[in-house]
Amino acid sequence: MMYRGFVTIATGKEHYYRIAYNLLCSYRLNAGRYPFAIICDRENEYTSAFDKVVRLDDPSNSYMDKLRLFDCLPYDETIFIDADCLIYGDIDCWWELFEKAGDCSVFGCAYDDLDTDRGWFKTDGMGKYRDRISFVPSFSGGVYYLRNTPVCKNVFDTAKEAAAEYGKYPFAIFSHPADEPVIALGMAVSGCRPVECGDVGLYTYRRFTRADIDVPRAEWYYNGEWRSIKAIHWGSFGTMKAFYLFEASKAKRKLAGKPRKGLKWTLLYRFRLLYLALHVCDLVTLWKRVRRRVKNRLRRG
Repeated sequence: MMYRGFVTIATGKEHYYRIAYNLLCSYRLNAGRYPFAIICDRENEYTSAFDKVVRLDDPSNSYMDKLRLFDCLPYDETIFIDADCLIYGDIDCWWELFEKAGDCSVFGCAYDDLDTDRGWFKTDGMGKYRDRISFVPSFSGGVYYLRNTPVCKNVFDTAKEAAAEYGKYPFAIFSHPADEPVIALGMAVSGCRPVECGDVGLYTYRRFTRADIDVPRAEWYYNGEWRSIKAIHWGSFGTMKAFYLFEASKAKRKLAGKPRKGLKWTLLYRFRLLYLALHVCDLVTLWKRVRRRVKNRLRRG
């Protein structure tokens, strides 16, 4: 089993190490039969909990560090998960989903209509890559599946090349380089299609209009029925908010085998007093977001 394993990335601020550890706890709380590694720029109390530590020299301390995933592969087959995720089910079933996928894959879809306005880039205008593109990938980069093969290496070599020339091509959404658009291009020119995952993939928290979330399980009410959720991508700002912090606290406490009964558990978790107390974090997060948007607008002029 050691030839397969999960990995996440944490570099820079301690916050990212903390949420990577929360991800690890939530995985181990839900079976967790496979090893879990971390790619990081230093070792500390959080990295010591992982099965394997891979040091990353000269990190960008941003999502662009994901372009170096292939260079740091800890296993022959690796599933990368963003540190700002929590696991709510047995995701070991993901290996079966990716078993027949290409050497680099994601949860998403591929548009065979090259004239589509959907996906991570517009085929027209892709210059030297145009003739090698037969589909346009669409996905969120919270999960990547990688095999240690020349094909997968080509995906990331292409992504790095495109990132260096990002402004030359009509990528979607991001005006500056980001991992999803350039890895999507690398997948397209290497013939690596996304996997349509149905109800067992990764969900973004901001999509929910009605959900029942309580570590170690979660359900989402969609199209008239409750559906089980395997993993939730909370987003960077989401990990600073009360709901995420409350869920992470429960996961760590349950994994440590601490009693789920008694006055302390009842007050803090069943009556949700800890959640209410953590709401001050929401105010801090809101202020940070407002301040960042004001700075961006002032910078643009």
